[in-house]
Amino acid sequence: MDNTKITLKNVKVVFVSLEDEGFGRSITVDATSKEVKDAITTWVKDNNIGKGDKAGTPNFKDYEQTTQYQFKMNDNTRFAGLNGLTQKDLGFGAQVSLTANSFQYDNKFGKGTGSSLSAVLVEGRSPTSADADLEELLGGMDSDAHINDAPPITDDDAPKEISISDIPF
Repeated sequence: MDNTKITLKNVKVVFVSLEDEGFGRSITVDATSKEVKDAITTWVKDNNIGKGDKAGTPNFKDYEQTTQYQFKMNDNTRFAGLNGLTQKDLGFGAQVSLTANSFQYDNKFGKGTGSSLSAVLVEGRSPTSADADLEELLGGMDSDAHINDAPPITDDDAPKEISISDIPF
């Protein structure tokens, strides 16, 4: 098993920054569950991710009874989505599976071990008020309601004979 990688399945997104507005691009996930928190802790510790005296210690944030962990993105982070979903469907409450990698760096900013998301699978989009509105509209529909009362087309409706001159092109 490659311990430089971590894969988390079916985690909830807390915050997404897809555009770099001075703090980099990232996805913050809900790490409150013991399983997710332990996986991240082990990965960060085993790879000594971080710099200086904080290397090997995950930087969890606690906010409103939710433990959060931020994964940074880079230009090579790939996105895919189920059922037509894309990275635009990310936001608070979206469901994702993701893989991140650790890597060594030594540059003008320092030396240490960093990490970055390599792949994100968008499994469920962020819920919106439009979802509730649509559900309300659909809930008011009779399941047997006919939008068009025209009878279905059958073979009896097809022309009996057709010639090449009847084709409009």
